[in-house]
Amino acid sequence: MKNQNSNIDKDVFLAQWLDGQLSDIELKNLVSEADFKVYKKLKKGIEVSEKLEAPIDQSFVEIQKRITQKQQEKQLKVRPLYRNWIVGVAASIVLLFGLFSLFGNDNVIIETGFGENKTIALLDGSEVILNSKSKITYDKDDWENNRVLTLDGEAYFKVEKGNTFTVKTANGFVTVLGTQFNVNSTNDFFDVVCYEGKVSVNTTTSEHVLLTTNSLRKINGDPAELSKTQLIKPTWVSGESTFKSVPIKYVISALEDQYNLSFNSESIDDSIIFTGSFPHNNIDVALKTVFETMNIKYSEKEERNIKLGY
Repeated sequence: MKNQNSNIDKDVFLAQWLDGQLSDIELKNLVSEADFKVYKKLKKGIEVSEKLEAPIDQSFVEIQKRITQKQQEKQLKVRPLYRNWIVGVAASIVLLFGLFSLFGNDNVIIETGFGENKTIALLDGSEVILNSKSKITYDKDDWENNRVLTLDGEAYFKVEKGNTFTVKTANGFVTVLGTQFNVNSTNDFFDVVCYEGKVSVNTTTSEHVLLTTNSLRKINGDPAELSKTQLIKPTWVSGESTFKSVPIKYVISALEDQYNLSFNSESIDDSIIFTGSFPHNNIDVALKTVFETMNIKYSEKEERNIKLGY
């Protein structure tokens, strides 16, 4: 019987359910199983609508207004207006559902701010430590079948053994079965270090397998460079950023992310090579450690805006 309801009836049931006049069980008895599943997804979209952009927020507000209007019109028993309300609600819900589907309702997005680290426990027990100004995205509903996440920035991974675990970046893919490794991918800088186990790295131009202590770096589209590390984990996890033979522009970028600074580097050669480190808890020491060792002068022109020169 419930499958014989007209579209208008189903729209009325949906509006009543969204307004709390019908329970889940009552709605399920009034519509088909397929419609009920769709309505559940719609409700999930509405519940997170405040996190979407302003036009979507406005759509949700419009739905609420029309639900109120429906209640008033029902009391007045004005059928033509009630039918118009149904069409309006359906249009608003279609818009909201379409946008919600576009953004993806199963994706988890985790970001860090300036100078912020986060430790994230993934669904399989793997752990990610996210460095400052970085972001990971993954599909929680598909995680059991596909352990794939997207990284923008830097993160240290401790991966539980199981199905293939893949980190996607704009510069390449890193794939493992169970290991500990660090990935730093920002713009034209790509650096991968294997601290335990074995990882496979695929860039747009080459493929590599890194064993424990092996690292790969690719800068400015140049061929990938392989090297070794003596470290057992990345130093930034313990509050210090370390660099080995890196153009100073990437060190400057790391300082900006860590301390919420901006640098004017037009007067220096930002391709000069830097080897060293800076702490995350003292901005004065960090600036001295990086620039005084390179004979670069620095002065604060405006608040948190630093000019570099010789």
